[in-house]
Amino acid sequence: LRATMKFSSADLSSDTIIAVLPGSDRRLRDEYVVVSAHLDGYGIGEPWNGDKIYNGAFDDVAYVATLIDLAEKLHESGTQLRRSLLFVVVTGEEKGLLGSKYFAAHPTIAKEKLAADINLDQLRPIFPLKTLTTIGLDESSLGQTVRRVGQAMNIRIQPDPEPERRLIQRSDNYSFMQIAVPAVGFVFGYEPGSPEEAVYRRWYAERYHSPADDLNQPWDPAAAAKFNEFFGKVVEAVSNADQKPQWRAGSPFAHADVR
Repeated sequence: LRATMKFSSADLSSDTIIAVLPGSDRRLRDEYVVVSAHLDGYGIGEPWNGDKIYNGAFDDVAYVATLIDLAEKLHESGTQLRRSLLFVVVTGEEKGLLGSKYFAAHPTIAKEKLAADINLDQLRPIFPLKTLTTIGLDESSLGQTVRRVGQAMNIRIQPDPEPERRLIQRSDNYSFMQIAVPAVGFVFGYEPGSPEEAVYRRWYAERYHSPADDLNQPWDPAAAAKFNEFFGKVVEAVSNADQKPQWRAGSPFAHADVR
């Protein structure tokens, strides 16, 4: 094999979008629950069947929309949360978590005031929501909250069944965990060997990081709505709890806890 490789470099900049919903509790409003997603995709690239636009509908545009939807609902309902919410929509995730790494290194709120991060990525609402794989489930007390909300909604909560894929390190939750902020993320789960697993595997084979991840793909609106309800309840529970989330004893992330 003979190959010639050429490289080009350039300095680029891309914005992170940040917003705050102040908390209502005098004692707790200086603590912030981060809700995060990433807005970058792959833009224009190698065409697939004549389509060169890499929309990134489920990676990660849909979940940025979920954060907007949550903000609108809280605003319209006048809901008062005890802790403040910090909406963080980062860029550069697909290039190696660059946006969240930068935010973690230069937080707009002192990191000791960041109570938790609830990250949206990797979800894929492409079949009914019966099981949620929760990334970081057993690393902190956030897992207990997730399990409690899931049980009330008849959603089975499970830890990552494929830790060898290292999903915990492949999204923005990891940047927060590295600065001692307890964090979780979610993936629609399935029973091994089930039709849902076949749909999941086919999505990765046929649509992941491709132009086929667009608004024309099959998805399950009822499952997406159920997740949005679950997400809202988890955010509310963490924001209103008397105690902020704590690392589980023995978690590899606990040693970095500076709070």
